[in-house]
Amino acid sequence: MSRLETAMNRLDTAMARLDAAVNHSAERGDRDRDAMEHELSELRQTHELLQEEARLVPTGSTMRWALQSVVAGSH
Repeated sequence: MSRLETAMNRLDTAMARLDAAVNHSAERGDRDRDAMEHELSELRQTHELLQEEARLVPTGSTMRWALQSVVAGSH
């Protein structure tokens, strides 16, 4: 697994833990619930954008193929 994939998995895990914490807090009826849910919503949007960007990062094999294509085309 690449370092990028590891980081993506850790981010997914952190988001799930945060989501669970907000849900647990909401069940207890904490006063800051609305603020926490708003923050969580913004974090989810950021998380989705980061995941989309991470999927666009080429893997090592993709980069090798691209470089081989360029080198082959230059001969």
